Amino acid sequence: MKTFWQHTNGQVYAVESDTFGRIIGAAGPFELDELRDPDDYTYQCGLTGWINRAIEQHTLRRINPVLHR
Repeated sequence: MKTFWQHTNGQVYAVESDTFGRIIGAAGPFELDELRDPDDYTYQCGLTGWINRAIEQHTLRRINPVLHR
C-alpha cells in the first residue's frame, strides 16, 4: 500500500508498506501542492528507520490529499 504522510513541519512523504503494515520504502520530502499519484514515486529503504521513528513519536500523520492531475 502506498500512502502519504505529513510531518509536523509541513513536509509530505510517500510511504510504502507491506500487507502487514510494515514500512518497506519511502520517498520525499515533498510540498503538499507538488504531490502526484503515489505510484509515480521511486520508493527506497533509506528513510524507513526515520519514518518509523517519526510515526512512533507522533510527528507524522497519514493524510489523504486531493491530487490535481
